Amino acid sequence: MVINTLLIVVTVSGCASLKMDDAAWHDSRYEMIWPQPPEKARIKLLKVIRGAQDVVVSASSAVSKMFDFIVGAREEYADFFTPQCIAADGDGLIYIADPSIGLVHVYNLATKEVGYIFQAGDKRLVRPVGVALDGKKNLYVTDAQLGSVFKLRLDGSLIAELDGKGKLRSPVGIAITSRGQKIIADLQARKVFVFGDDDTLQYEIPGSDFKGELRMPVYVSVDNKDNIYVTDTMSFTLHMFDPSGRYIRSIGQIGDSPGSFARPKGVAVDSDQNIYVMDSILGNFQIFDQQGRLLLYVGQEGTLPGEMMLPSGIFIDKNDRIYVSDTFNHRIQIFQYLKEDKIK
Repeated sequence: MVINTLLIVVTVSGCASLKMDDAAWHDSRYEMIWPQPPEKARIKLLKVIRGAQDVVVSASSAVSKMFDFIVGAREEYADFFTPQCIAADGDGLIYIADPSIGLVHVYNLATKEVGYIFQAGDKRLVRPVGVALDGKKNLYVTDAQLGSVFKLRLDGSLIAELDGKGKLRSPVGIAITSRGQKIIADLQARKVFVFGDDDTLQYEIPGSDFKGELRMPVYVSVDNKDNIYVTDTMSFTLHMFDPSGRYIRSIGQIGDSPGSFARPKGVAVDSDQNIYVMDSILGNFQIFDQQGRLLLYVGQEGTLPGEMMLPSGIFIDKNDRIYVSDTFNHRIQIFQYLKEDKIK
């Protein structure tokens, strides 16, 4: 049986492009903030999304049939298996890579649609880990098993497969600068590859000015100045590079207390240049300033809203909403950085 459609969509509202109202982002069932009073609130929990049932009304039957085709599920399934990297446009459209079942979830909170991308041209996705949106309405998906990076239209149709000149081995995290450069962490190559706006390979990180080594680069991010952030899980460190790839500094050290890392994963930067680092063992994300000073940590190990189990990816959109892959709780959580009360 062959399905030609690359993006399966469960829909109740049509395909019109909508933008979420600010009020619609907040689920009134959750009134959680960090830190606790009497300190000023800096982070607020907005939503917890466990699957299609939290987005599409009466979607369970259609979603079950789709999963039966893709992953062989029968009576029981989880909408999210092991969600990792996330990309969002800030208006309600969210892409979530799920490597364990070889697909990318597409959630449109504005139109209440749920979709799934599981092919790139004639190639079936095997282990998609990274997702990123550029400024031209293109979606990039890394596949760690295929050793490929795919450029797709938002409907999932293939535009191109990036030519890594034979250097890409296991691409994972990906981020895109304001200049259209693709920053791609490669787990097996132990490098970060930078592709230009034209999708050609430009250079590699680390360069000669970096005296250490990348032992396990997995996740990457860029800030609004196009500086590059790389989490190195096995060295328990976050490395920072300027837009040309020159080394700036590293922060973090091994430990199990706030300010140190047990297993750093996702990284993101808000509009005030605060740095967020997800730690899968500690079950939280920690927020640092540009010098590496700890400002706040959010979450702990657990299954309740605001708690996390082996979380991995983190993404911050243009409105300072924070998307977290709560991986082993099989859900994503969305928080808000309260910019009017800047972290100081």
